[in-house]
Amino acid sequence: MIAVQPPEYFPRLKYMAVVQKVDHFILADTFPYRRQSFQNRSKLRSPQGWHWITIPIFGRRNGAPLREIELETGGRWREKHWRSFLYNYRTTKYFEFFEASFRPFFEQTWTRLSPCVCRSVDLLAELLGLQTSIMRASELDGPPQTLGGVARALDTELLCVPSGHAPESLPEGVDVQAVAYEHPTYRQNFEEFEPGMSAADLAFNYGPEARRILARGRTPEADGPDPHGPRPRETG
Repeated sequence: MIAVQPPEYFPRLKYMAVVQKVDHFILADTFPYRRQSFQNRSKLRSPQGWHWITIPIFGRRNGAPLREIELETGGRWREKHWRSFLYNYRTTKYFEFFEASFRPFFEQTWTRLSPCVCRSVDLLAELLGLQTSIMRASELDGPPQTLGGVARALDTELLCVPSGHAPESLPEGVDVQAVAYEHPTYRQNFEEFEPGMSAADLAFNYGPEARRILARGRTPEADGPDPHGPRPRETG
């Protein structure tokens, strides 16, 4: 099973749940950039509730292909984002365990949005222990710039999409399976619970257990067997 989605910056649980569900996940870095989306920003849990971290984009490029979007390089956004992670998560149970593999992301110089956010997806998949094969649409022949184009390039018969997403016209013989997601509640680093945080929030708080909690949100009526192992049974 294959899923195709534009990369997001340290994505939320419902994004990573689709990555977890499929055998192959295509980061659609050839698709258009959308302002005020999650493509260049993410939510982190904080003592006050939550806050955005946003990658600064050079120029007004709404609708341009993601891989053509340049980043502003004069600021200190990487340092600020790293400090945000430190401030909000260094007292979680597993932050120190992941720090050596997580910190280099913020030490690297990024000049374009696509490789930056694609790496953030890869990194979260690593932290969550997901075994899904992840590649970029720009690596395919063409490269394809639509969902239908990716389906043709991969010669696939089944695409997995988030529930509520209506795919454009697809090649004949390609079926779609929706993945519905009900955000699980779990213990966070501060009082009360805030949904919609980056999946890094779950990883830093739960470590190896995060993968089971991530899968718990996939609702059974729209979900099939997990290609990476049995799903846990719902309790309580």
